Amino acid sequence: MFALEKWFVPIVLAAPAAAQIEEMMNVSMRVVSSEPRIVNVDHGSIDGLAANDRIVFRTRDGARLEGTIASVGDRTAKVELDDPTIVLAPGTRGDSRVPKARVAAPRPTLITPGAPTTPVEPATPEHPPWERKDEDWTSDQPLLSRMRPFRPNERQPLMTGRIYSIIDYIKDSEGDRTETFARLGTDLTYENFLRQGGTLHFDGEVNNRRTDVPDDDESGTNFRLDRFSYAFGGNRFAPDRYELGRFLQHEMPEFGVLDGLEWGRRMSNGDTFGASVGFMPEPDEDQSTGDDLQFAANYRFVVDESELLSVQAGYQKSYHDLAADRDLFIAKVLYFPPADWNFSATAWIDWYTAGDTTKDSGPEVTQAYVTTGRRFESGSSLRATYTHRAFPEVERNEFLPVTAAQLADDRSDRATLSGRQMLGRTFALTGLIGAWNDEDDTGGDAEGGFQLDDFVFDDARIDAAAFGVQGRYNTTLGWRAAIGTQSSQGFWRVGYEFTLNDIDGFTTDNDDIPQHRISTSFDTFSDSGWSLSAHADALLFDSENAILVGLFLTRSF
Repeated sequence: MFALEKWFVPIVLAAPAAAQIEEMMNVSMRVVSSEPRIVNVDHGSIDGLAANDRIVFRTRDGARLEGTIASVGDRTAKVELDDPTIVLAPGTRGDSRVPKARVAAPRPTLITPGAPTTPVEPATPEHPPWERKDEDWTSDQPLLSRMRPFRPNERQPLMTGRIYSIIDYIKDSEGDRTETFARLGTDLTYENFLRQGGTLHFDGEVNNRRTDVPDDDESGTNFRLDRFSYAFGGNRFAPDRYELGRFLQHEMPEFGVLDGLEWGRRMSNGDTFGASVGFMPEPDEDQSTGDDLQFAANYRFVVDESELLSVQAGYQKSYHDLAADRDLFIAKVLYFPPADWNFSATAWIDWYTAGDTTKDSGPEVTQAYVTTGRRFESGSSLRATYTHRAFPEVERNEFLPVTAAQLADDRSDRATLSGRQMLGRTFALTGLIGAWNDEDDTGGDAEGGFQLDDFVFDDARIDAAAFGVQGRYNTTLGWRAAIGTQSSQGFWRVGYEFTLNDIDGFTTDNDDIPQHRISTSFDTFSDSGWSLSAHADALLFDSENAILVGLFLTRSF
């Protein structure tokens, strides 16, 4: 399973470095809505994002999923996922590294120590021409290298965040079934809390689900607390970073959500190391905690201060009801130059002992993610991705119950190669080929299509593709087409998809199932921070149909 890794690493590390290293910054975002193969995020060009930027998404269990920005507006962007089989839930966190030069730096608000906390704009007095020429400064130094940085007690506290509401309604003619799923939540960040340089995070929401079927209705409401933590340190004044509360672990997110304490330290050469202790909440709607205790440690090595190439390793020991449970090792390599081949690989390695009854003693790679790719100056791109998944043997209630045979043998491997070839400024050919293999069977999928920009009118895009999927129990052939545009008011998109499913094991009268799907979506935003995303989908079968209508409203501040 590591053949791809051995093949990719020499190519990537042999790629020439960029002529000039740009200073980079991290942009965090959230998934606001999902379409087939595409997710919409709540950040855009105002935040420094641009088309073809790479986005890394993190689910609550720490899984790393990646994609590429297909189109971007002022406050929203559409991201194409590397793995089209993955469905990301709204609210999933994402991050991207972008050049700082894309974002205009705001003027800082100053506070004189001991003075009232009302913000004071710095005065600009009139004076004769400057006599001091800063002769000690040289052109290879940052412009502000000799300015004294402001300490936390000299800066105003700042609260940012968003409030949001999501409503999805599904009506299915089969059994006259309807479902409504409503969510109301907020995501708050209070920077420089108590003027001590710390950051207070809160992320919670109220969910309500209602299902109506003839003679049997069901509804329920619950509150989700995804994050409530206080982090401090980890800056130029304090190399040690601490976070306390409930949060997705900062140093190594693959270890998952923690109710506890995490510590990390950054050294002068850019390397970091840290440790954490606490309980792991159950990954379900109740998020009960207290049954699974974990201890973890990690180390991250960077080649130089640009952090273009990093290698990280970590170990997590967990206990279920105070009995020894899982020994998990994480290893990952990241290589992200501004404009060249990039590469990332992450492996989850479980170590089994004589106390594990189903797995053989020793190491097993239970999950792996490897991807490499590049975007060329012409706009063409190429990307290869490999994933591996298997069940780890754990006592923690993390998976649905499986048999001993499934635990021992079940696994899935998938490799994909996707690309885009520009033929002129506005026309591109797109393609994807994938193959999968599990303990019982082998299959694959392929897709070929095109994208045409400025179709009929400016800023409009039409895309179309034909595809085929060979599964274990069915073969699917189909095609789809869509047209969309972006303007100062936002995005809109209309699409149609037809698939013909040939199901194995049925009589000839029932083995072919045609399916029509009509979809439309609209995303808009205002300068005051309000964003609205609406989408509707209609699925039509031979004698059945289903309708999905969704609405996402958010206010960022």
